[in-house]
Amino acid sequence: MKKETAREYYLKQFKHENDKVSDLFGSDIDKVGTEIVNLLKEKDLTHEQAYASLQYAYNLIKYESNFLKLQ
Repeated sequence: MKKETAREYYLKQFKHENDKVSDLFGSDIDKVGTEIVNLLKEKDLTHEQAYASLQYAYNLIKYESNFLKLQ
């Protein structure tokens, strides 16, 4: 599977049995995701609140994409 295709699959069909995200996107990416989840846990959010927060973050990233290093 080509690397770009693997990335697209990961983003569309997250499953625990997928390759580590760091293998697809670079080192420490999985650690950042874990940090985000841990922060959500510390805030004691419900599942819906956590999901809404992630959706907001995704929308904010899209909005600010001109300021982020995107490849």
